[in-house]
Formats: sequence, C-alpha cells, structure tokens
Amino acid sequence: MGWIFILAMLPALAFYALSTLYLWRLLAAALMCEVSRRKRLALSPADGEQKAAPSALVRFIVLIPAHDEEMVLGAALKSLHELDYPPGAYRVVVTADNCTDATAEIAREEGALVLTRTDTERRGKGYALAFAQRWLLGEAREEMPPLWDALVILDADTLAAPNLLKAFAERLNAGQEALQARYGVLNAEESWRTRLMCAALALNHFVKPLGREKLGLSVGLKGNGMAFSRSVVERYPWPESDLTEDIAYTLQLGWAGVRVSFVPETTVLAQMPTTGTQAAGQRRRWEAGRSRLRRTLALALLLQGVRTHSRILRDMAIDLIIPPFAELFMVPAVLSAACLFIALHWHSGSAAALAFAWAVVLALQWGYLSLGLWIARVPRTVALAVLLAPAYIVWKLGLRVLGLLTGPTRRWQRTDRRRM
Repeated sequence: MGWIFILAMLPALAFYALSTLYLWRLLAAALMCEVSRRKRLALSPADGEQKAAPSALVRFIVLIPAHDEEMVLGAALKSLHELDYPPGAYRVVVTADNCTDATAEIAREEGALVLTRTDTERRGKGYALAFAQRWLLGEAREEMPPLWDALVILDADTLAAPNLLKAFAERLNAGQEALQARYGVLNAEESWRTRLMCAALALNHFVKPLGREKLGLSVGLKGNGMAFSRSVVERYPWPESDLTEDIAYTLQLGWAGVRVSFVPETTVLAQMPTTGTQAAGQRRRWEAGRSRLRRTLALALLLQGVRTHSRILRDMAIDLIIPPFAELFMVPAVLSAACLFIALHWHSGSAAALAFAWAVVLALQWGYLSLGLWIARVPRTVALAVLLAPAYIVWKLGLRVLGLLTGPTRRWQRTDRRRM
C-alpha cells in the first residue's frame, strides 16, 4: 500500500518540484541583475543609473485602443504630453472602437489622431489593434498615415513614465525589435485585491522578465507598455480574435525567431480591478485564452525547441505548461496536508517522507516569493497582502469550477474602469 501511494504521488511531486526550480533559475538571474544595479548606485549615488550615449532619433506612433474609455483616457493622454522626448518625434493615435461615449472627442481635445472603428460582431482589443496597424501601414487607406519607425501600444487607463520613449529608442537603436516595459499597478493601495495583484505582477512583470533578459530569453509581452520596430509590425500582423492576444503574439514572434527584450528602466502603470465582479470577467478571459494556447501550442513549441536547439522556444513552452503561482502553491499545500494526515493517522513512513518533500517544495516557493518581492522593491504594505492569498486562491478555484460548469469564455468583455 505504501509503495502504491508513493508511486501515485511521485509524478505530481516531480512536476511541482521542477516547476519551482525553474522559477528559482529565473530568480537567481534576476538577483544577479539587482545586486549589480545596487552596487552601481552605491558607487555613484548622485548619478543613479548609468546614462546611455545619445542615439539616433526614432519616430514613434503611440497607439491606444479604446472602447468607451471617457473616464480614464484624458489622464492617460495628459501623461503622454509629459514624455521626455521631442514632441515632433511621436504621434498619439487612439482607435475609438465601437464607442458610445465621448472617447473620440476627448482624444481629439488632447491632440490625438482618432481612428473610428465600428464593427459590433468583431469586437475586442485584438481587432482594434489590427485595424490600426493596417491603417498605419497604409493598407487600403486614401489618407496617408504619418511617418514612423516604431509602434508603442498602451492601454487607455495607463500612465507612462517620462522616459518611456527615450528608453525604447535606445533599445531599438541597439538592434532590438520587440520591447516590453515594466508594467505595474496604478491603484495598488486601493484594496486588498489590488495590493495582492501588485505583488503578483511584481513577480510576473518584473522578476521573471528580468531573469529571462539576463539569460537571453524572450520575456513575453504583457499587453501594455510594448514597442515594436516597423519591420516587425510589417512582417507579423497582430492576432485579432485571441482572448490573450499578447501571449499569442509573443509565441508568434518567438516561433519566427524574434526575441522580446525587457526594458526595466521604464514603467507603465495601469488600473487593476478592485472588486470580485470586475476581476472575474478579466480572470476568466485570461484563463480561457491561456488554457487554449497550452492545449494547442505548448507541445509543438517544446518539440520545435528541442529540434532546433532553441532555448527561447523551449522556455516559452515551459512557461505555458507551468501553472500560475497561486495554483503552483495551492496544490503542494493541499497534498502536503493530505500526506501529513495519512502519516499521523496510519503511521505511514512513506506518507511522512512525502509530506516532508512537499514541505521542501513549499519552502522553496515561499523563498521565491519573499526574495522576488525584495528584488522588485515592493512596499511592505503590498508585500503583506500575500497573507490574504488563501482567500484569492479559493475565489480563483470558484471561478475555475464556474468555468467548467458554464464553458470557457469566448467573447471579449472590457473590464470596468474608474476615473483616474
């Protein structure tokens, strides 16, 4: 009985242990970057980060897809007026997608070029971005689009750091073609949910990308704060109908050999949902899209990565296969408690050994979480929100059960906004 129990438990233990070690590999690389940064600051605190040499001027289009965003768009556009970049070298374009409010009027008042799109059947961010990209490339348009060298994509509720375009320009002039800025939470202190989301994104949007950048891997697009050279936009159209079009585009670029580079020296901040109702639709959409990509592409990516000796493709496949951190922590916690219960009530030595092994996995995960939040320089009030993670895990598990009962989300639905 003991050996049967061990053999049944070993595959799960191996999977979660290897997944945790994979995260530690990224964490170690990110730690090396952070230690180097802090040493530079200690040596020259007055100068801060090293200043890059002047580079050639890159002409940008800053593209914002917007659907009924009158509450937040004005603040986002005002932040773009404050960019530390020559005003004549960038143009803001807003795609007013199936809007029924004053989104287009606000965009025009703030000096943006407005593209109006009406298609009630083909709705969503992917369709809006693809529509705008076709226009920017001059496809089937009488009016000539402005001249540009690179495209930046921001969400309508985003505040951009003043150095956003300058940091992107330096990387593009260095030959990098696809870029991702650090994507953080604008309303981190608004609720326990936003604080927890801020902690989670510190790991997913900073620590893991920083480690991947150090290892020469593709960091993955986050849907906001992205930049692409014109040649990339011309060669690879944006996926229209995918619920997680940013992940799908990352995989498309990776398959084509284009690496997404991380630009941690600049930041974009956007709103996160504060209530369960607001977060549920967004979370179900992400889960459905990621699950579909995992089923359809993960194995093919892994095999292609092995066949072509591509570290980037292998890493993309592994990233799709590994579950989100909440689930990665929840399953070992439940199985550890189950093994401990069996060990105490049936005096099973094998169950006790398994309980200890699961405890080691949990300890490594806790170490990854704690050190990762330190690397990301997360405020203490935000870091303490991880103590509320069990409530979030239960809520997320409820969404998973609801998804099984009602079927996956197939239709795009915009997350509710609040005025910034």
